[in-house]
Parts: sequence; structure tokens; C-alpha cells
Amino acid sequence: MDKSKQQETFISIADLWRLCTARWRWFVLSVGVCLAVALFYLYKTPYTYTRTAAVMVIEENAGQGTGSDGNGNGLGGIGFVNRKSNVLNVMRHISSLDVLTEVVHQLHPEMPFKDMWDEAKEVEARFTAEVEDMQSTVIDLTYKDYSTTVAAKTLNMIIDVYNEKVHQEKLELTKQTSAFIDARLKLLERDLDAVDDSIAVYKSRYGITNLEHVSDIYLQEQSRSDTEILTLTNQKAMAEYIRSLLADKEHPQLLLVNSGINNAIIEEQVTLYNTLLLQLQSHLDYTTEQNPLIINQQKELASLRNNILANVNNHIRTIDIQLLALRNYHSEAAQKIMSNPEQAKYLESIQRDKKVKESLYLYLLQKKEENEISVTYKSSNIYVIDPPHGAGKPTAPNRPGIILAAMMLGLLAPVTFLFLRASFDESVRDHFDIEANSDIPFLGEVPYSGKEHNLEHSLKNLLLRFGIGHRVQSSGIVVGYGKLDASNEAFRVLRNNMETIVANKALGQHGRVYIVKSTQIEAGKTYVAMNLALTKAIGRRHVLFIDGDLRQASASRLWRTPLLGLTDYLSGDEDDFHRLLCHPEEYDTLDVLPAGALPLNPIELLRSARMMQLLKQARQEYDAIIIDSPSAGMLADADIIEHLADCTLFVIRAGRFHRRRLYELKPVHSRDKQDKMQYVVLNGVSVNVRYGSAYLHKYERTKKDVETVELTEKTIQLNKIIFRRPKNWKKS
Repeated sequence: MDKSKQQETFISIADLWRLCTARWRWFVLSVGVCLAVALFYLYKTPYTYTRTAAVMVIEENAGQGTGSDGNGNGLGGIGFVNRKSNVLNVMRHISSLDVLTEVVHQLHPEMPFKDMWDEAKEVEARFTAEVEDMQSTVIDLTYKDYSTTVAAKTLNMIIDVYNEKVHQEKLELTKQTSAFIDARLKLLERDLDAVDDSIAVYKSRYGITNLEHVSDIYLQEQSRSDTEILTLTNQKAMAEYIRSLLADKEHPQLLLVNSGINNAIIEEQVTLYNTLLLQLQSHLDYTTEQNPLIINQQKELASLRNNILANVNNHIRTIDIQLLALRNYHSEAAQKIMSNPEQAKYLESIQRDKKVKESLYLYLLQKKEENEISVTYKSSNIYVIDPPHGAGKPTAPNRPGIILAAMMLGLLAPVTFLFLRASFDESVRDHFDIEANSDIPFLGEVPYSGKEHNLEHSLKNLLLRFGIGHRVQSSGIVVGYGKLDASNEAFRVLRNNMETIVANKALGQHGRVYIVKSTQIEAGKTYVAMNLALTKAIGRRHVLFIDGDLRQASASRLWRTPLLGLTDYLSGDEDDFHRLLCHPEEYDTLDVLPAGALPLNPIELLRSARMMQLLKQARQEYDAIIIDSPSAGMLADADIIEHLADCTLFVIRAGRFHRRRLYELKPVHSRDKQDKMQYVVLNGVSVNVRYGSAYLHKYERTKKDVETVELTEKTIQLNKIIFRRPKNWKKS
């Protein structure tokens, strides 16, 4: 097949529209159910009103006092009464169960305490506190209730209770702070008096004027000696580390470069040592230690190692001498500093103590004044900028929105179901699928001949797909005189298409042999073959119908023919096939050759020369020969007959044949490729979707008019077709 013909078989909007309009009752039922549920919900749900308020949080910097030490570092970080108000903390506090329980108590003082907790939980569910922006200090408070008055009153009560709790908190904290400050001030006063007395007594006893200048000189000398001792100690440690690395002769390692040793000779030797060691290690990668070159390098490396060890040992001895001299100098400076250590140390500690106590004393005095001022007025960390307000209309439930959502849901549910079912349906839906996925041309389509596709019928088909229930068998004959339904019109179109093809091909005057085959079970192959033969007979064509299905003889059972037929002719029991023909009573131009008794060797009979002889003779006597064959696939019967036929009609059942299997329908070429015709017939197309309800109503009106005009004796009952037996017919 030409790949350019392949196209996407995804359901289109037009197909979806046809599916929806054909099943409009589904939409009426779905919308009705959804509206009923929505109305019941609205009937049971009371109106809810919303009231909102806005409060602004006052950001208070902790400890905004002026107290600071001599270095300018404020001591206000300790903080007492003025705590910093965080917006998130205020939101959490104002919506806490502690506040809401007090609100319930204020609104319902007679309510038992055990019920207050449950009521507070309900208030918490209806109350929300949120901010529009994390950088904002404005909190939006919202409360929902069945009464506007109760909602506004509850919001006001929540704000009042929160402010009262914050004020009580601050008042309690102020009292505790005042007691603490008074106690600490008394202790600091006694300590400062004692410090001043001790300084005066000590200085008068020893006659001290100024010890800071002399002590600073000695301390600078001592600090410089400490720095030099530390530097020499580090150099000695690095030299000892290098000596430890050189001591390991079995596993030589690279030495530190720029290690901080203040000796240029050692640094040069270390660099040379590392270079020789790297060369030796690289040479050992491709040679052995017995190599003279390696032996020379090892000797040179050992000699250099000994030189470095000697220089390092000398350097360490030099450092030890320097350290001894510096430590002696350090001891002398320390002795000079310690000539009056008790005086300096004692005075320094007393002065430091005095500064700390003075700073703390001044800070506590300031806080005492702030604390006394805060007691005189009632403050809060929030204030109302928008009192409780709201619209007079209820905010919930949203009646128009719920009704609109119910209607939309009622419309979308069937559409979604039909769309998903059609999208996941990979079967052949219409002739577009056949034309897009098969090289065999499309001849026509046959609608579903059962009852009208109502909701009950659709549900039955859905259950049948899952194996629930059983399918009702029918006679399979729908074509008759005076019938104008969709099935009869479809078979007339199919007949006209076949005759047009024969005329265009200019195939001569001989009758053409048509084989009706299918590659699937229950595709309607026998149904199409039988009704196509009847349609041609109604069109005054001399038609021979041969039941070539020697496996099941479906057409023979449906037409209730005798047990003698094609098998008897092919096996040689009957020489003249005309003696085996059956003639439907009301169809003068139609002859039926039954299958006869089911043989054990159907393939051998169909391959016999008598089959070719039968068709050759029939071509001279009939305008068309229609052969019903067994289902193709695992059986070779249909393929044998197909090579003897002029035209092959592949029957595909809509909704049951997978689109991917269309690639299996490959054209079969005869010896004369231009003489071979192959076409596809689509069976089981939905009448409602394809023809529409308007056509069916028009058909019902036309049928009544035709029945009054047409000769009723020309109409036969399809389930009771009577055959005229030949005069020399044999009993089975």
C-alpha cells in the first residue's frame, strides 16, 4: 500500500457531532440528572454571608532605648515590655483556639465549658486571617456565617478579645519587669559604692599615680618576643617533619617545597631531591632496579638525602640556640612586668567592674522610666483600618454557578464518554478508514439491519462487548419488493455500483462470478451475499446464488434449502447441477444452489475440475453468479474459489474489524491482472449516525403510502421463504 495514503484516523469534530446528535437522549438524561442533584444540593444548603475586616500590625522595634555602652553598642537588645510584633505571629495568635474560645465565652456566657471547645472549632473553620503580600503589615480578617449580624459581631469580638489578651500580657510583663529592675538597682548601688571605696583605699595605701604607661612598654616587648618564639618554633617543627620523611629509606617520599624554613641551601637541596626522586620513579616504570642507571640514581639520591639530613640537623640546632636566647629575654621582660603585678591587675579588674556596673545601672534606670510610662496607657499592637463590612447578598452557595456547572457537566459527561470511546476504538468506523488504510477500492456500505439505536439498544451492545447477555439471531434477509428502508436502499446502491463497474470494464456479455468473502467471523458475509442476490433478482437480473461454504452452509440453513446441493455435484453423485437448484417462489430470476451435505474433504471438492465446469456453464446461463465462501484466514476454501471468480467482495464489519488488519487485505492478481476486480463492502454501519432520524421518519411515512399502492401479494415474509422444488428433486 502507498504510505502516502495513510492518514490519522483520529475522530474529527464532524464525526463527534454526528455521534452526539444521534444520541441526544443521553444528553437530556445526563443534564436532567445533574440539574436534579444541583437543585437538591441548593435546597439543602442554607445561605452563607461573608463579612471582612482589615487590621494593621504595629511593628515595634525591641528595646528602642538610648542605653549603650562606651563603644556605642546598644543594650536595648535585652528588651522588656516593647516586644517586636511579627505579622505571621499575630495571624497565628488571633486565629488560635485560645482567643476563639474566649470569643465563644463572650458571645455565649451560658454555654457549658465542654461545649465551648467544639463551638470554637466551628468558629475556626469559618474564620480566616491572611495577608495579600508578605511585605505588608495589613491582615485581612474574614468570617462566614448564616447571619450577617452574627458574622460582624463575631469579627468585632475576635479583635477585642485579641487586644485585651495582648494588653493583659503586657500588663503582667510590666509588673514582673518593675520588680526585677528595683531589685537589681539596689544591688548595683551597693556594688558601685564598694568599688569606689576599694579603689580609693588601695591607691592611698600604695601611693599609685599611673601604671599604664610602664606596663604598656613591657607588654609590647613581651609580645614581640612571643611572636619570634612562635616563628622559630614553626620552623623547627617543619625541619623535624622533613627529617622524619628522610629517615624512611625504604619508602622515599617527596619533600615539602616552600615549607617556611628560612634556609636557602635546604630549599635548593629539597627541590633537587624531589626532581631526582621523580626521575627515579618514572624510570622504574619501564625498567628494573638492577639497571645500572637506576643504581646510580639511587646512590645519588642517597648521598643527597644524607646532605639534606646534615643541613637539617644543623638548622635545628641553630633554631634551638635562638629559642633559648629569646626565652631568656622573655623571662627578663616578664620579671620586669611582674615587679608590681598585683597593683596593676587589681586596679584593672576594679576599673572594668566599675564600668560594667555603671552601664547596667544607667540602662536599668532608663528602663524603669519606660516601664512606668507604659503602665499609664492601654496599648495594642494592632488597630482596625476597615471595620467589618460586606455585601447583603449571600456568597454561598453560588446558585447560578452551580446550575451552570451542573448543565456543563451534564453536557460534557456524554461528550467525554463518546469521545473517549470513539478515540480508543481502533476498529473500522466508515469508508474513510478503508480508503486510507487499504489498496483495495471501496464499493459500498450496508447499514445495520436491527432495531433502532436507542439508549436501551446501546446499553445492550455495550454489555455484549463484555460478554454479558446473548445476541438474538435473525433470518438475515432484509431485501424485498416494495421495501424502502435504509438496508434496501444500501443494497440497491451496492448493486448499481457493481453494474457500473462491469459496464465500465466492458467485460462482454457473459455473466460475472462474484465471490463474497471475509477474514473475520460474524462479519455478515452470508448476509451481504444473500441480500445482494435478492437485490439483483428484484432488478430483473438472472442470478445464481451458490452456497460455497462447505464448512457451515450458513446460507442454506437460513434459506432452509434441501440437503442436496453443491457437494453432490462436485462429488459426482449428480451430473446436472440444474437438478439441484432451488427457486424462491416470488423471485423468478433467482436460482439457489445449496451447499448440500457437509463433506469431509471440502478443499478437494472445490479444487476439482467439476467446480470450474460448473462456473463455466453458469456464465453462459446467468447474468451474475454470487458465491458465498467460508471465512478466510486459516481455511483455504475462499482462496481456491477466489481464483475462479471475476470479482471479490471483501466484507468488513464496522466496529469489529481492527484498522490495522486492513493491511492484510492484499490484492490477489489473476493471470490476466486487468480482468480481476476486488472491492471492499462495509457492513453494519449505524443507521442513525449515517442516515439520520429525519430520513427514518420520512421512510416510515413513505412506507405507509407504498403499502397501499404496491401489490401485497408481491411482498414475501423474509423468515418464511418458500422454494419450489424441481420436478426430479431427490429426497435426502
